[in-house]
Amino acid sequence: MENYLNLIPVRNEKIELKKIDGKYYLLVPMDSKLDFLARKLHGEYRRIELDEVGVYIWELCDGRRTVREIGKALKARFGNEVEPLYERLITFLIELGKRYLIEFKKTDEIF
Repeated sequence: MENYLNLIPVRNEKIELKKIDGKYYLLVPMDSKLDFLARKLHGEYRRIELDEVGVYIWELCDGRRTVREIGKALKARFGNEVEPLYERLITFLIELGKRYLIEFKKTDEIF
């Protein structure tokens, strides 16, 4: 876990956060040729619903803040609601990374 705290999550520029019918979704383009059938059934985007905490994390993944800084912002806004803070945050970010929604950069790669 400690290895992630100084990494900087960067959003995939193709992914859009959008509010639809009062809920927030990440819209993931289905642009692969393999997504042909899914596009026919569901449209051009796959939707991933986010809760309030997920939306806030997504907005903080701006390519400037480290995971540690995002955690501090989460704690300031949501208090104990986000505990255990770094375990939950890092697990969420890893899942976003597995889906290619974010990537992690080292601080020396950004500046």
